[in-house]
Amino acid sequence: MKKRIIYTLLIISGVIVFFPIIYSLIASFMTTKDIMSGKLLPSKIDFINYRELLQNIPILQFFLNSLITSIVAMIFQVIICSLTAYALVFVEFNEKKLVFLLVMGSIFIPWEAIFIPNYFIILKMKLLNTKIGIILPFLANGLGIFLMVQQFKTLNKSLIEAAKIDGCSHGFIYLKIVLPLSKGILSTWGIYSFLNIWNMYLWPLMISTRPDSRTIQIGLKMIKSEEGTNFGVLMAAVVIVIIPSLVVLFLGQSQLQKGMTSGGVKE
Repeated sequence: MKKRIIYTLLIISGVIVFFPIIYSLIASFMTTKDIMSGKLLPSKIDFINYRELLQNIPILQFFLNSLITSIVAMIFQVIICSLTAYALVFVEFNEKKLVFLLVMGSIFIPWEAIFIPNYFIILKMKLLNTKIGIILPFLANGLGIFLMVQQFKTLNKSLIEAAKIDGCSHGFIYLKIVLPLSKGILSTWGIYSFLNIWNMYLWPLMISTRPDSRTIQIGLKMIKSEEGTNFGVLMAAVVIVIIPSLVVLFLGQSQLQKGMTSGGVKE
């Protein structure tokens, strides 16, 4: 009886959480008239909204721009954050505490405080309307470094010491021992960074002024402005926007769960 109640509550919660997504998918096949009349199902399945979207708005270009910037930023964040965390945990140097304090301090600096300085840096480097300009401020992240430091501290130190005694280099230890044992936190941070960059709006809006350099979130706003009350086309665009997020979450679900619980038990 207890399990039935739990399963029932989980099903109800799942329906509530996924209903907006499911309705967006259904509404993308409906006309504006059907949507405004409150219908939950389309009169007929028609891809006219998607065809109109592809014809009037360069949605595929926006999609590709966001996909490239999100993937590249995710890769660099995982690499740079993990390398920095490895150095802070396994490499001895005099300024270690100072570097860690600087990393911790960067977490508490609000994005709004460095938004304008970052913009002028990109402007001076002549990187406006480029993917590099969008990605550059997000190649590393203080929170990612901190989380990986905490994860690396839980690793079995005897493995690291044994590798050092055998003459293994830091590069070997990092690639062959530390990273394989930290797949959970690496995957978790990769998912987080991908979704964070994918959903950015204000920074790409400031950096990109040409349609060929704009991202999908800006494109979604453009669609809303140009299409006006054509909610069918807007819902079609919403479906395209959320597809990568859902794919990333479903593919990385198991690793995400491991990453959420990693560091809970020390050896």
